Amino acid sequence: MGTEKRERQKANRALKHQQEVQSAARRKIYRKVAIGVAAVVGIFLFVWIASTIVGTDDEPTSPETPTVTVTDTVAGTTPDTTDG
Repeated sequence: MGTEKRERQKANRALKHQQEVQSAARRKIYRKVAIGVAAVVGIFLFVWIASTIVGTDDEPTSPETPTVTVTDTVAGTTPDTTDG
């Protein structure tokens, strides 16, 4: 059996070791969470960029039909606008 001083030193070493183990576990968990968050953000960013590049709505999906305007002229004649 050791002295009281020796017992305190052993207890302090054990406590220090336990704190180091807990700190290492916290760092591992923090790292895993950070990697997971970065992966999710990366996926959302990729989808957003892909939808911006590919999914533009500038062009219509079906061809447009030409619009025809009808006028009041008949075979080369113009309407008479004089009152007289």
